[in-house]
Amino acid sequence: MKNKDGFKLFNFIMKLISWGVMAILLTIAGFLITYIGINKVAEIKGKNPPLGLYTIISGSMEPKIKVYDVVFVVRKDPEDIEVGDIISYYSTKKSLGHTPVTHRVVEKFTTNNGITFRTKGDANQSVDDEIIASSSVIGTVRFKIPQLGRIQFFLASRGGWFIVILIPALGIVAYDIVKLLKLIKVKNKIEEAHEIEEEDKKLKKH
Repeated sequence: MKNKDGFKLFNFIMKLISWGVMAILLTIAGFLITYIGINKVAEIKGKNPPLGLYTIISGSMEPKIKVYDVVFVVRKDPEDIEVGDIISYYSTKKSLGHTPVTHRVVEKFTTNNGITFRTKGDANQSVDDEIIASSSVIGTVRFKIPQLGRIQFFLASRGGWFIVILIPALGIVAYDIVKLLKLIKVKNKIEEAHEIEEEDKKLKKH
């Protein structure tokens, strides 16, 4: 009886975990499909992508935004960007390459080339030494996903994908083994009942 109750509990927990994982995966898939779709439509129209996801790799914005946080950036009209907003932009510094910088706007002014910005990392002592043109601004940070970047870096590692594939596979195998053991147990009981029935028949004949 205890074994039967234990199996039912295990079965319920496995189903609960499966549905939970499925719900999370469907939510992520829906978000990514929307994200990719919106950006693709913009690309077809010859416009810059309106949405962006960027992993933070420096501590310049701590404690507000930490290393390995992922920021969700939405394109915004430069005229609507205000001092105090956190923006992501492409730096003109060659040392940074094409990696976006995410800093807070501390100054906004208009020049002959249009609206420009000065920024500063919350954790930095001084203001950034470059002027950011509107064309370099990707957008403003709407929210962050804490430490999601750790998962990205882990998956990008040599053993990351192996572990991610191996653990669910082992879970499925273990679940199938439990199901198989239960079927074997039921089969044995049926065979035992059949043997008892045959013995009863023989006894009745005699």
